[in-house]
Amino acid sequence: MFTKSDLDKLMEATPPVGVSLFLPTHVRGAETRQGPIRLKNLLAEARNRLGDRGMKAGDIHALLAPATALLDDYPFWQHQNEGLALFLGSGGMHEHRVPLSFDERVAIGPRFHVKPLLPLLAADGAFHVLTITAERVRLFDASRFSMAEVELDDAPEDLAEVMGKADYQNPLQAPPATRPGPGGTTISKSEVLGDSPADWRKDRLVEYVRRIASVLDDRLASDAVPVVLVADAETGGHFARSTTLGPLLAGMVETNPAAMDDTALHEAAYALVEPRFMAGRREAVDRLAALQGSDDARAMAGAEDVARSAQEGRVETLLLAEGASDRDGGATGSDDEAEGSTPDRFDAAAVETLRHGGDVYIVPADDMPGDTRIAAILRY
Repeated sequence: MFTKSDLDKLMEATPPVGVSLFLPTHVRGAETRQGPIRLKNLLAEARNRLGDRGMKAGDIHALLAPATALLDDYPFWQHQNEGLALFLGSGGMHEHRVPLSFDERVAIGPRFHVKPLLPLLAADGAFHVLTITAERVRLFDASRFSMAEVELDDAPEDLAEVMGKADYQNPLQAPPATRPGPGGTTISKSEVLGDSPADWRKDRLVEYVRRIASVLDDRLASDAVPVVLVADAETGGHFARSTTLGPLLAGMVETNPAAMDDTALHEAAYALVEPRFMAGRREAVDRLAALQGSDDARAMAGAEDVARSAQEGRVETLLLAEGASDRDGGATGSDDEAEGSTPDRFDAAAVETLRHGGDVYIVPADDMPGDTRIAAILRY
């Protein structure tokens, strides 16, 4: 998942020339073959644009080399999400596979172009889906648009891995006398163990789920996005008692996830988390409207003022109209930036709000309070 920490790294980079590449990718199937073709076309476009800017052929080759190496990396294209973002500069390449499909795009300038990734960092932009059955545990990065599975190297593969070699023996299969008891009596193996098959399996299931929670808690907490659990009632209950995710665990879809395809899983998970997202957005809109109605100075609108306040770390909550852009006060223009040019103030406000720990909401234009495309609630 693309995180605020990842955003910080991209914004702190100061390449003399930064190349940002975005392309849609596919998780499985024959469509995965389209990835290298799309990247090859984007690299050709980047090569031409860099040449037009006067860069020498050798420097262009060196700058684009890390991405060029991916063209023949077959395993790389078999482990994708819905979208791929590559950032190339003098310090090498940053790569992000995310649950958000992109239009194919090349951007070149003194800063990396992060706007296509911002929806993932909005307060209602991303979540995780965790499915657990006795046979399998799966984790997905998800957005409202799609989700894609991520690899889990450290979690137990299934319940059988935790059960190992069965140490329970049915009384009917046990030897009639296995060791002497007090007074010369004998005790069967089943009496020594003391557990019924159901109790023994339950203990193993609890341990299996506990191990899953132990592996995933730190990983999911660091992403700080909601987690939707999909499991049957027993398994889900064990996880809820084992996890330390607290309020990040948004809820559970109580069903057998093995009976659902990935599309149905995504729909069910988003249906559960959507009210939480909408409530947060609605609360932000209503609070801004109330502050505006009382002429409270903490309510602010206008790209220039909001962007400056975000830079100063004063923006607690930023609201942006969907699709809003303010390149030099109006037209969107090219994705390429000249040295010393001013970035889109809407993008800059969003980036700085996130970097200073604020929340960003992308709101339908009709729901924005007042006749504005950008507004903020200030901390002070």
